[in-house]
This record gives sequence, C-alpha cells and structure tokens, in this order.
Amino acid sequence: MIQNIIDWLVNAISTIGYPGVFISVFLESFFAPIPSEIILPFSGFVASTGKMDLVFVIVIATVAAYLGSLPFYFIGKWGEKPVINFINKYGKYLFIQQKDVDKVFGAFDKYGKGVVFFGRLIPMIRTLISFPAGVAKMQFARFSMYTLLGSLTWNILLTYAGYQLGDHWSVVSKWIEKYQNVILVLIIIAVLLYIIRGIKSRRGAGVKK
Repeated sequence: MIQNIIDWLVNAISTIGYPGVFISVFLESFFAPIPSEIILPFSGFVASTGKMDLVFVIVIATVAAYLGSLPFYFIGKWGEKPVINFINKYGKYLFIQQKDVDKVFGAFDKYGKGVVFFGRLIPMIRTLISFPAGVAKMQFARFSMYTLLGSLTWNILLTYAGYQLGDHWSVVSKWIEKYQNVILVLIIIAVLLYIIRGIKSRRGAGVKK
C-alpha cells in the first residue's frame, strides 16, 4: 500500500509538476511513511529535464512542508492529553506510534526549541516535532521561522542532489540512509559557523561606529 502511494506521488510529480510536488511534500509532513528522500530528489531530477524550475520547486516544497507542519502544532497547543488522544485514535492510519511521539517529546525536552530546526533534517522527528512545539506553547513566529529554515535547508540539499545526479537521483535515499548522522553534523557545523560569523560581523560593525 505504502509503495503504491509513493509510486502515485512520483507519477504525479512527473505528470502535473508543481502541484504534484506540493501535494507530495505536504502529505510527507504528517504521513511518516512517505519519504522525502525519494520525493525531493525525484523532483530535482524532473527539474533537470527542464519540465520545472529548480528554485521554484524548492520554494513550493518549503511552503508545503511548512503548511503540513501546522496541524500537529495546533493540536499540540491544546495540550499533551489531546495529542495522546489523537495518536490513539488516528495514529494507526498515519503510521505513527506513541513510542515515536514520546521520543520526540524527549528530544524537545533535552535540546530545547532549536530541535524544531534540526528536527526537520531527521526522518520521523521531522514529522512529529510540531507536537511538542505546540504543547510547549512555542511562539508561533519562532516555530514558523525554525520550520521554514529547517525545511528549506533539507529541501535544497535533496532537491539539488537529484538535480545534479539526473537519472541517478535514486541513490540519494541510499546516501541519506547510510550517512544521515554525518550529514546532520555537517549541517549543524555549517549553521554554527554562519551564526558565529554573523556575530563577529555585528561586533565589527559596532566597533567601527
């Protein structure tokens, strides 16, 4: 069944283009079995054939990922008990288990609100991180910013990889599965370096004044 859904989404991207990208990424945001590791590289591959614009694909995917993150955020705003009730009632249809939700809540408690950004780079956490953000009453503007930035980073990485690899786009999912932790560490380092550079630039500008 899951493979049939994935095949249908891939076909939708190939056939109708941008709407197919939007639908696929939107569904992937709260339906865990749909892998962005397939959807995004394939979208990049289609863009490489000239059927779609790469930048527009990334923009659409990012907007779709953000909008797809909102339902779980607002359910979380009602409190932890409504989240548990939702999972008990609908989790089996979305292939979400309570133990997965517990792990995400644990990660949020341990690492704080920044995990909303980095969580967008990790399968399953990407799908569920909106729940604890909502329960914690995380400021909507900050949640939106972290979600958009995290989604944008992930979308650029996978879509551009598919764009460059062309017919070999499918190897991306294998790379992600094999080197996921390495990729995450590299992204974290890059973000930290960017932040440090920004801080130094501001201090330098302050000294000049």
